[in-house]
Amino acid sequence: MSLLKRIGGTPTTGDGSTSATQPGAPRFESAKLGAPPRERDDHSFTDMRSRVQNKLIGELDPKLDLANAAKVRQQVEDIFNTILDSENIVLTRTERARMFESIAADILGFGPLETLLNDPEISEIMVNGPRNVYVERKGKLTKSDVIFNNDEHVMRVIDRIISPLGRRCDESSPMVDARLPDGSRVNAVIRPISLVGPCLSIRKFKKEGITVEDMIRFGTLSREMAEFLSARRRADHHRRECGRIAAAPGSCGDARIAPAKRRGQRRDQYSRSGD
Repeated sequence: MSLLKRIGGTPTTGDGSTSATQPGAPRFESAKLGAPPRERDDHSFTDMRSRVQNKLIGELDPKLDLANAAKVRQQVEDIFNTILDSENIVLTRTERARMFESIAADILGFGPLETLLNDPEISEIMVNGPRNVYVERKGKLTKSDVIFNNDEHVMRVIDRIISPLGRRCDESSPMVDARLPDGSRVNAVIRPISLVGPCLSIRKFKKEGITVEDMIRFGTLSREMAEFLSARRRADHHRRECGRIAAAPGSCGDARIAPAKRRGQRRDQYSRSGD
């Protein structure tokens, strides 16, 4: 996939100018942008970011190898700074960093979702259309400040997730399941199934495994239960787990109370006990 198609930017014409640029179209006005820096409203900031990104894409090499993220990021940052300086665009330090991270996320990551994916406290992300993004933190669902520009922006992120897996999501197949490189589960639904535009849910996995102490702290086990199960494992007794599906009875096994023997050895024990 080419860089322009990956980002959804405007391709350049033969003379190096973007095809979206028309005679009489507004350019960066240094008189307006050169005013004393102040925090701009979301609409003007988004419009300015889109124009800077389109200009940046026009100067990037379409055959750029995106696998080398560090090199691409450095090149994007150099071109980004050059554009701001050449157009006399004055931004506060916060606005400058915010704009660059947003553009870099669109090129190298998953756009507006990049900051949410990097937040270890977030366990689930739900996108209900471009303007409604919800996150789950410690079991509580809250609305995030993150937004997408439009439906096409959400679709570009969905395509970026499923394209490496050889899957597609369109009107003939409006629902798709996928996984992120770190194993997080992804489900996407678009029209005509969805009535609010493209919807996306991402269920993240914890990077650290569940320990016995975690289960005691969560209230899943008591200290006495953990000691009893550990003793049973050391005594080489087999454990049976039961409970509702939502209770995830297999979580006790995930806690790795003690290393289990190989399945073949267990079969040998059963065969000897039957003699």
